[in-house]
Amino acid sequence: MNGIGKTTFIKMLAGVETPDEGAVNNPTLRVSYKPQYISQSSVPGTVEQVLRKSAGEKYGEQWFTAEVIDPLHVKRMLERDVKVLSGGELQRVAIAECLSRDSDIYLLDEPSAYLDVEERLAVARSIRRITKMRGVTAFVVEHDIVTQDFIADKLMVFTGEAGKSGHAGQPLSLEDGMNAFLEQMGVTFRRDADTKRPRVNKPGSRLDREQKESRNYYYTS
Repeated sequence: MNGIGKTTFIKMLAGVETPDEGAVNNPTLRVSYKPQYISQSSVPGTVEQVLRKSAGEKYGEQWFTAEVIDPLHVKRMLERDVKVLSGGELQRVAIAECLSRDSDIYLLDEPSAYLDVEERLAVARSIRRITKMRGVTAFVVEHDIVTQDFIADKLMVFTGEAGKSGHAGQPLSLEDGMNAFLEQMGVTFRRDADTKRPRVNKPGSRLDREQKESRNYYYTS
């Protein structure tokens, strides 16, 4: 659901916005933030210049090419000016820029926007690999179930009334978080036997009825 505070929450973690009450203060944490909306005019230069600036000495290292440049398909864009990129291209560059920085926590707001299914999975894999390799954390605001299924170890489910109020639930395991969210939506998921990706059960189908009766809205195997 839109308008219940997910983007505001991540902006406060990034230090872009301040809460009406209390404070968010983590002075010892290095934070790398990819906002929901990216302005081409705010990122001058070529793609290579942007990534060199964010990655520093890491830019020329083999692992950087293997874990960032190649999986996010930005190699062909390196000589292009950021201001001429399409929405999907700009999104991939912004994600690469975010993951290039040395950070204790990566904050990514809707990284799957403007990307097709395969690009979303490539982004999810890159986020997981880089955070695991560096032993750090990624906090990802995401609406796409498949993308979140590939990225997340834990979930925070947001509830509320659009434009009026929002509540961030406590961190849950992936299975418990997905189950809580899907129960709210009245939707059940199965895992596709061939692709192993989540698939929505047809409302009223045998699987849908069985999973709702057992309150297992998210597949368990």
